[in-house]
Amino acid sequence: MNPDPLVERIGRSDAAAFGELFESINRPLVRYIQGFTRDVATAYDVLQDVFAKLWEIRETLPAETKLSPLLYTMARNRALNVIRKHSRYADLDLTEESDHFTVDISPDVEYSANELERNLGKWIGELPPRRAEAFMLARYHGLSHAEIGKIMNLSERTVQTHLVHALRDLRTKMKSLQG
Repeated sequence: MNPDPLVERIGRSDAAAFGELFESINRPLVRYIQGFTRDVATAYDVLQDVFAKLWEIRETLPAETKLSPLLYTMARNRALNVIRKHSRYADLDLTEESDHFTVDISPDVEYSANELERNLGKWIGELPPRRAEAFMLARYHGLSHAEIGKIMNLSERTVQTHLVHALRDLRTKMKSLQG
């Protein structure tokens, strides 16, 4: 696997490379984050946090790092942390008009949901990297096969194949969890 020259440049504190990365991915990434937060301002705050963290860890990035999946994972984790923080400290509701959302659920249901979320994250991490990236872009970001193909430099048919295999693999893992 050839190292990504952008990763190498960012690792050497090349601000121009960091800017190139930001310009290439900030719009789809903020849409992805907004899918979690349901708030544009919060999504931009999370985006800023993600890029600040990337800059902090730039010198420790392995050369084989794939930046897009890394950024989407960082964004998802940070967005979920923001949601959890808001649900702990604010009296929020689920009305359509609300900029924020939370769910008042029993501890048993919350535990099951958290366990499923942890398992799903683990299982996605066990998928082959390209399959996981396609799955994340489709399911967590809502991109079309054509958009994913453009990002990943793949044909739409190959993207579809990755998604079919990812769903099959995840369903198998889910069934093994159920019994």
